[in-house]
Amino acid sequence: MTSERGSVSVELVLLTPLLMVLVLFGVYAGRASEALIQVRHAADQAARAASKGSRSQIQTTAARVAERALQNSGASCTELFVETSIIQQGEDSAVFVLVKCTVKNDDLSLLVTDPRVVSASSLEVIDRWRVDT
Repeated sequence: MTSERGSVSVELVLLTPLLMVLVLFGVYAGRASEALIQVRHAADQAARAASKGSRSQIQTTAARVAERALQNSGASCTELFVETSIIQQGEDSAVFVLVKCTVKNDDLSLLVTDPRVVSASSLEVIDRWRVDT
């Protein structure tokens, strides 16, 4: 009869790297989903603020508001891209804002993944009766 003393220790040593990769993948997936929620919120806030402001300041207002919204929410973005355009919808105009964010994964280098880019867009109607300043 052979002794099986220490077999649990050997199994644990062999499974530890796999368990670490699973934990890191869970962190990566959670960070990406949280970043998507934050980017959606930032796009909505940017479109709303841009629709209320002056037409000449739409681009700068949207970029400033999106950046501030992501900073306030603690988003893990390394790069931020904000694109703004005015769309004609019949007699009305609307502001379209697209926000893209590269999710930070520097501390997850064991996964060897490419940086993930999450994006969200929002459309907000410009009130045609407001005074344009």
